[in-house]
Amino acid sequence: MPETLLFWSAMTSLTGGSHAQITPVVDPCGLRISGEIDRDTRPCLARALTWAVAACKGDVHLNLGDLHFIDAAALRLIANVAAELPAPRRLILDPVPPLARRLLSLLGWRVSGDMRLYTPINGRSRPGPHDAPPITPGEPGS
Repeated sequence: MPETLLFWSAMTSLTGGSHAQITPVVDPCGLRISGEIDRDTRPCLARALTWAVAACKGDVHLNLGDLHFIDAAALRLIANVAAELPAPRRLILDPVPPLARRLLSLLGWRVSGDMRLYTPINGRSRPGPHDAPPITPGEPGS
């Protein structure tokens, strides 16, 4: 147990002008991410995502509601984790701040109405290992 506590105390990163707090969440299993995720705090996010994938037996939930900034490389990291989860597991983003949603869209990714993250394959956004109906324009998450 002390190792777990040590791990989570290391999840708060304060480097240079960047500050991020990444907190484990039990129900639903996953992480609450707040502050700023950039090149200084991205390694902390990578460690936390690795832990969450191992610790959560089903879907991995990311609460991004208190995120103030996230760079494109951090979103790529999250999308790669989503794409590599074995079916039927999913990475679920809820809530997703407008900035992150816009960046995901610019990078060719999208969050569906059920908050699944869809990653681009061969230039087209598709469910990856998880089947889901297509999103219609105007639907939340499109």
